[in-house]
Amino acid sequence: MRGKNKKKILVGLGVVVLVVVALGYGLFHGYFDKGRFETKDAQWNANGKVAIIAERSDNAALTSYIYFVLIADHLLSPSELRRSYYSKTPVFGAASSCVSVRWEDPNNLVIACKDGVVGAAHIEFQEKQSGPVTIAYKNIPTK
Repeated sequence: MRGKNKKKILVGLGVVVLVVVALGYGLFHGYFDKGRFETKDAQWNANGKVAIIAERSDNAALTSYIYFVLIADHLLSPSELRRSYYSKTPVFGAASSCVSVRWEDPNNLVIACKDGVVGAAHIEFQEKQSGPVTIAYKNIPTK
């Protein structure tokens, strides 16, 4: 009788661990994010890469719109944008709609604020390199 109880406890603990791992994975990969993700602009370079400006918005009262930039080899669907936002793919993110992108050449991307300056407090993340692509900023302070 004692061996059966031990086996039940071990099976129960195994199920709990699997559920916790699955919930943690989903939480940190955007599966529970009910926000709306949409492409606002996309600029292609000569090497077939595209710089995408995407917007993340939701109906929650205390969150703002986040505009983020990522580099991909195709235009992304809303679900791909959601997964990318929670990965290491985005190169820039800010709570400002003035974000624009421009390729200087296939390996140099300029991210700018087209009407004003993005305040440092509004920048969520900022990269200077993404693979072979060097990223420069105009009217955006570097962290």
